[in-house]
Amino acid sequence: MSVNVSRQSDVVIREDLTPYAGSWVAIRGGKVVASALDSVELRDKPEVHEDDVLMPVPDRTEGVYIL
Repeated sequence: MSVNVSRQSDVVIREDLTPYAGSWVAIRGGKVVASALDSVELRDKPEVHEDDVLMPVPDRTEGVYIL
């Protein structure tokens, strides 16, 4: 099973991702629609659509992270 992680540079996120630090989120319309500890678990959630943007949220202890 493969997981497609979107690499869209034009994604605008309209909320604070701090509560999701260290996890993956699905973004639709600039809002988080789901979160999980890994991309496979996230993709398997029924609320995640095929065209949602999946992205990791860096842990607060990690260094600079550019998406």
